[in-house]
Amino acid sequence: MPAHRRVGAYVANTAPLGLLFKLVRNIPSAKVALTGGTVRDAILGILPHRAHTLVRDVAPPTLQKFLHANGAITKHSNGHWHVTPRGTDESIGVSIPHVRSMTRGGTVVRTPNANATLHDDLAGRDFTINAMAYSLNDGLIVDPHGGLHDLLGAKMLRSVHHPELHLPQEPTLVSRALRLASQYGLRVEDSLWRAIGRHHHGIHRTDHDNDGNNVYVIPRTRLGHDVLLALAHNPDYFLTLAKDSGALASIAPELLQHGAMVHDDGETGWQKTQRLLNTLNHYETTRTYGTTKKSATLLLAGFLALLDDGALGALRNLVTRLHLHNVNDHRLVFDHLDTAWMLKNAIELAQLPLEERSIAERERLVRGQRGAELLALADAYISSKNEHGIGRENLIALRNDRARWLNEPAPEELLRGRDLLALGFAPGAHLRMYLDKVRNAQLSGHLSSRAAALDFARYLAAQH
Repeated sequence: MPAHRRVGAYVANTAPLGLLFKLVRNIPSAKVALTGGTVRDAILGILPHRAHTLVRDVAPPTLQKFLHANGAITKHSNGHWHVTPRGTDESIGVSIPHVRSMTRGGTVVRTPNANATLHDDLAGRDFTINAMAYSLNDGLIVDPHGGLHDLLGAKMLRSVHHPELHLPQEPTLVSRALRLASQYGLRVEDSLWRAIGRHHHGIHRTDHDNDGNNVYVIPRTRLGHDVLLALAHNPDYFLTLAKDSGALASIAPELLQHGAMVHDDGETGWQKTQRLLNTLNHYETTRTYGTTKKSATLLLAGFLALLDDGALGALRNLVTRLHLHNVNDHRLVFDHLDTAWMLKNAIELAQLPLEERSIAERERLVRGQRGAELLALADAYISSKNEHGIGRENLIALRNDRARWLNEPAPEELLRGRDLLALGFAPGAHLRMYLDKVRNAQLSGHLSSRAAALDFARYLAAQH
């Protein structure tokens, strides 16, 4: 199917875009186009994250009045609106044209300019695959920079501007380039690749904001967002690109420890980490554990696991530097606390006897999707280290536990923390110990009623 028809099919099936067809009917002079990543993804047959549109030949106050009258504006900043049209529950992005301009600190920003043309707007974008538009007025693709060929023919990521000039002015392009190349399986064009190697340190550059405060040119959350999206789509390729370009030293220096590690079998930490990631993606692993769609939570744990005792420290540093705890995107399933939980338990399962864990602890480990990802990580970790002793035995036992528990509904917990407090227990972490003992007795078949569980809790309290 030709590219313009793929985008047209997306438009026909995206109800909120009806708002902009209504705009054209009401204001015939209006020119409306889909832009950027929306066009790119629609051409590839990928459902775009959000429909981003550009409106020209309509005065901004008139446009804003129309949007207010026909939907709910959930975000409004600098010539850009997020709008949920009336009668739908999906938002779209609506912008007026933006053009490139330079701050006093030498950083490129895009500022609104209602008098700019569509070509002016596209000329101010980052990469050719993001510098395409699709006119809603006539159904044609506008591609002044050859993005369509780069996306479908050359399969290459290429900068709209000269990379040696562009990356120092807009350092966010370093992480974005690695993310897009990983996400879409693209080769990085040679001059862009060399520029990434020379200018990746710029991602930590600072500038003064309007109040005179010294701030990062690239918000840390945006940097973390690029890293997590790259991980979620193609972790092995992202690791290779970031390492070989040298950008890993600026983005995630903790991972450089892999290169300094040489294991007993002569393999480096890089080689073993790539094997671990390949194992996570292997058909047998995804079939066994039901992890066909792996979360960024799991994949980040996979990157760090072979650091062993240093894994949790590296995670804390990454979360702090990249503000991973603040990244919010519906395309990502990520929780840094779950990553820490997976790392801790996967490493312990490879080293410590499972008999030391109670039935309640084992249940918490393997139930639900988090449990499936933990077992997949433990399997890949043990395999990559070529360890087949206690770790493999633990894995088989927990896999059997999970299989058995999946075939029966999880029994409702007989007691919760508030029940123990009502009995007069002092608040504190020790409540978990009592709840686990009650849960162990329940799962072993010795308790089946709430009344019996309360009696058992009173008995336990009397023993201490």
